[in-house]
Amino acid sequence: MNFRKCFSFGLLLTLGLGATMSCGAASTNGAVAAYILLEGSYLVDDCPVCGRPTILQPMRGTFELVLQEENPLFSRYSVRNVSFQAGNSAGWLYTVKGGGTYQIGGEVAIQQQMTLQADINNGYTNKLCYFTNVIEAIERRWPMIKISLTQTNGTFTQVYELDLVAAPAREIWFSTTSGFTAGKWGTPTNHVSGGDLISSAGRVVKRNAELTRNLGLMPIAVDAGLDAVDFVAGGEIVFSMNQDVFSESLGLLHHGDLLSNRGKIVKRNQQLMAAFAPLTTNADVGLDAVQVMADGQILFSITTNVVSATTGGILYRGDILSDRGEVFRTHQQLLARFHPSQTNQDFGLDALYVWPGGEIWFSTEVGFQDAFLGVILPGDLLSDDGYRVFGNLELVSAFAPLEDASDFGLDALFIVTDFTPPAPAPRLLGTDVHPGTAVSWEGQGRVFQLERAANPTGPYVPLSPIVSDSTFTDSAPGQLPCFYRLRQW
Repeated sequence: MNFRKCFSFGLLLTLGLGATMSCGAASTNGAVAAYILLEGSYLVDDCPVCGRPTILQPMRGTFELVLQEENPLFSRYSVRNVSFQAGNSAGWLYTVKGGGTYQIGGEVAIQQQMTLQADINNGYTNKLCYFTNVIEAIERRWPMIKISLTQTNGTFTQVYELDLVAAPAREIWFSTTSGFTAGKWGTPTNHVSGGDLISSAGRVVKRNAELTRNLGLMPIAVDAGLDAVDFVAGGEIVFSMNQDVFSESLGLLHHGDLLSNRGKIVKRNQQLMAAFAPLTTNADVGLDAVQVMADGQILFSITTNVVSATTGGILYRGDILSDRGEVFRTHQQLLARFHPSQTNQDFGLDALYVWPGGEIWFSTEVGFQDAFLGVILPGDLLSDDGYRVFGNLELVSAFAPLEDASDFGLDALFIVTDFTPPAPAPRLLGTDVHPGTAVSWEGQGRVFQLERAANPTGPYVPLSPIVSDSTFTDSAPGQLPCFYRLRQW
């Protein structure tokens, strides 16, 4: 429940007659975490005396938790900027706007309490509604939230309920197995390849050519795919490709090698596997998922089963392995809370993200039938807590793909979240004002966002998207002076 890890250092750069810089650490109180609603969130519209069918609409949206108080027993937050939408324009469409409070903790058992004051517009009426939860038990590991809110000022003819399933994610970055055509753009930039890193917000984070630009690949135009990705200190991107390619500077690069967008080999596949002492020492067993942990440990999955001399058993393609020679999770452990009709089967592991609280989000290489969730597709994002985070088509929905496909796959995964280990304060390096205003920086964060305000006290608004780069050009800075603030995660 500690919120201290979720707030980054900020720096100010003032543009006017001269440039100055200052920096300082933010206090614990006031730290903000952005949340998104996941699959399983619903708005319920009920009429206790009508006899009409209860309206149940899937709900999506965002809100923020702002830390107000933290002590050994509990943490208390304000709930801010609630913006939910349920239903669709073809039928009932509900919008929910408001805020409230949230508290988690307890002396004997960990419990949660939430109050919410929200305006709900159903297209015909707009009502001010008050909500709280009746059941205080915790169902998800922090920082995930699962809570049902019941309206306390409902009437005999209408009572709302809000079922919230939420995670502290600003954006979900991923790659797909197959490419698609984005309906939101025109040609030729609307093609998204399986080698591009894209965002759930509906933008391309990095084209495959940008990831591999410094590797000296031949032929130059090759799209080598993207099987695994992570971001490390300074915005460096580490990744694997889905095919072997030749580099003029590094030689033959294999599917299982961990590479850097800065033009180097982080670890050969054999180095990742060395602590397991595989019986086939020269083989490349692939690299389908990767995450570099805060202690430097590299977690990963392979594409080919292999026998390990150190564990005395088989390492499976659905296992999460550590470069320290340990099986972090077996494929059976990852799926222990699911109910596949085919038991004792390894479905592979294409993507993974381990949350600070221990929960693991992942995708499988092949789909399966679950007794409770139904069909699980290879591109669905799952949790080892036994639920589906997002279906694949919902993940790519912001792109409005033109292809009529049920699943585009999910190969690489990175979560931009406010719950990240703190990094030393970044440093703004200065600006180049011709043309526009190019602001540059250096820092040990993994990703960054430049914000701008008209005065040093704010309010600051995002200027750049969240990026791993170390510079951004403000093409329209407006009237000087203006102030820039850098956030990092």
